[in-house]
Amino acid sequence: MTADLSHIDARAFDRALHTAAGLFARHGLNGIGMAAIAHEVTAATGVDPVAFRRTFPTRLDLAYAVALHSTRDLVDAQLGSPADGLSPTERVDRLVRRHIRHCWRQRTAEHLRRALLPTLRAIHPERHRELTGLLQGYRAHLRALIAEGVAAGEFRVANPVSAAATVVDTLDSVLDWYDPEGGLTLAELGDVNADLVIHHHLGRPRE
Repeated sequence: MTADLSHIDARAFDRALHTAAGLFARHGLNGIGMAAIAHEVTAATGVDPVAFRRTFPTRLDLAYAVALHSTRDLVDAQLGSPADGLSPTERVDRLVRRHIRHCWRQRTAEHLRRALLPTLRAIHPERHRELTGLLQGYRAHLRALIAEGVAAGEFRVANPVSAAATVVDTLDSVLDWYDPEGGLTLAELGDVNADLVIHHHLGRPRE
């Protein structure tokens, strides 16, 4: 069950979610009330307050929309990317770097998704299925890509299913430890993880 977007146009909707994500980043999911969020978001974006509250009646509705929007962006960007004649190794490299960039730039939304999933499972099963369905589609895409690499002799893994799960867990874990002030740039973080995934998790021999 997605939010009713009929009250807010797409561009204003994106601005509202971006502003809301900033508020959640500063205050946490439970550190700011919905009335304060509505005031801040509508003042910053010009979105009609009545339309905003109709679209997002509760803080959970808004947090879910932020998480869902980010997850869709990640999945759509990857699944919509043409192969462009790239080898499986090159496509995995592209996926890893895109995933790293996305998770860091959308880190508030990613943290919200992790925090919300247990709650959604209990009280909003349709929303839980929507989010997990997107993530399952992403993993299925990666599994197929790994299997293609195995068939081409580029990767050496016995089980593409478990390999894909390991890769996604590795990439998602970046948010648990990465600090840009620690001396590693985002581009360098992509280099490190691409090397780890391709040569360690997927077993491609080094040339």
